[in-house]
Amino acid sequence: MIGGLWTIKNLKIIYTVTDENAVGSWSGKRGRINKEMITRHLGSDEIANAIFYICGPPAMLKAMQELLQEFQVQEERIKVKEFTGY
Repeated sequence: MIGGLWTIKNLKIIYTVTDENAVGSWSGKRGRINKEMITRHLGSDEIANAIFYICGPPAMLKAMQELLQEFQVQEERIKVKEFTGY
């Protein structure tokens, strides 16, 4: 999983590399997406009003949906696309 921080008007993308020990020139965020990472980059108003787009393998989709439910994100504000191509 690859990740960093990109901001376009009304769009915030935070890229992260899951493998914290990955070598190479990656200088972006490292680690799995968790509650701490989300609250570090998004305020409560942003979380309450955002639409979240999730794309990845089934286990990641399930984990991210469960995590967003902890923030009480309504199901219709979570957009999911399964990617099983690797």
